[in-house]
Amino acid sequence: MSEVPTVDIAALFAADPDEREAGDRAVAAAVAEAGCFVVSGYPDAAEIDRRAAVLLAFFDLPAEEKAAVATRVTNPEGKRIYRGYVASLKPGDWAHNEMFDIGPDEPRPGPSIPGGEILAERNNWPAREPVAGWQATMRAYYAHLREVALAVMLAAGRSAGFAEADLRQRFDGGNSTLRLLNYPVPPPGSRVIDELPDLRAGAGTPRLAAGRHTDGSGVSLLWQGQPGLQAQGPDGRWRDIPQAPNGLSVHLGDVLEIMTDGAVPATPHRVLDHGVARQSAGFFLEPALGAHLTPVAKQLSEAERHSAKGTYAWHLLRRISGYEGYETLVPRPE
Repeated sequence: MSEVPTVDIAALFAADPDEREAGDRAVAAAVAEAGCFVVSGYPDAAEIDRRAAVLLAFFDLPAEEKAAVATRVTNPEGKRIYRGYVASLKPGDWAHNEMFDIGPDEPRPGPSIPGGEILAERNNWPAREPVAGWQATMRAYYAHLREVALAVMLAAGRSAGFAEADLRQRFDGGNSTLRLLNYPVPPPGSRVIDELPDLRAGAGTPRLAAGRHTDGSGVSLLWQGQPGLQAQGPDGRWRDIPQAPNGLSVHLGDVLEIMTDGAVPATPHRVLDHGVARQSAGFFLEPALGAHLTPVAKQLSEAERHSAKGTYAWHLLRRISGYEGYETLVPRPE
C-alpha cells in the first residue's frame, strides 16, 4: 500500500494571501489524491513528539487512579459520562484500546436538550500528575493543535469554494477534544470486529485494532507513536500513514462534510494490529454545541434557527447514544 502525501502548510499561516492560496491548492490536491495527508512546516512542529511522550505517561498510572477519572461506561461509580477515561478492552468491541480525553477548560453550554448538559462537562483531571507538568503540557498541546486544525479546516473549505467566515463562525466557542489512546497487545485469538475483505488474505495478515470509521469532527489531527494507522482514499484504496518524527496526519470529519454539502468528504480510517503495543494522540476540531450542522449555503428559517434539532449538540448526542454502553446513559434526541 502506498503512503499518503505530505503537505508543508507553512503558507497557511502566512500574511501574504498569494502564499495562503498556494497552501490551499496543496491541501486540495492532497485531499483529491488520498483524502488524507501528513502536515509539516506548521508553527511549533518540533514540539509534537516531546509533548506526546509526556501526555501518554497517563497510561502508566495505576489502574485505580485511571478508574477514578473514568466515565460511567467504564466505572459505574464515575462522576462523568462524556469526559475522562474509557477502556474498550473486551473481545468483540469495535476497538481494543483505552483512552483519556479533555475538552476546553471553560466549556460553553449548548442548547437545551435532554442529556445535553453532559457535553459541557468540565475536565476530569487525575488527582496525581503522571509526570511533573503533565496538566500544563496537555493544555499547551490542546491549544497548539487547535490552531493547526483550524488553519487546515479553513484551507480545505476555501479550496472547495466556501467563504472562510461562514465556516469560522461555527467553530467559535467550539467544544474540541484532545484524546490520548493506548492499544495494548490483544490476547491470543482476540478479534475486535469482523475483518474487512482486504484483510482476509490468510495467516500472518494483520488484524484490526480499530475498525473503519469516520470522525464526527470538522478535522482530526492524529499522532502515532507506532505505525498501524491507515486512511481510505477517494479511489477506495487503503494507504498507510507513515510514522514519522513530529508527524501529524489530517483526517477530514463528518462535520466538515455536512457543512460543505459533501464537497469536502470525511476520511475513513482504521488501525491495524501489528502485534505490538501502540499509542497515539488525536485532536478533534469541533464546532460550538449550538452551531447548526447544515450546509453553510443553506438559509435557515426563523424556526430552524431557534430549534435545538440539527445543532452540533443534537448530532453529537445521537452519535454517542448509539455507542455500546451509553444506551442507558445518554438519551437519544428526536
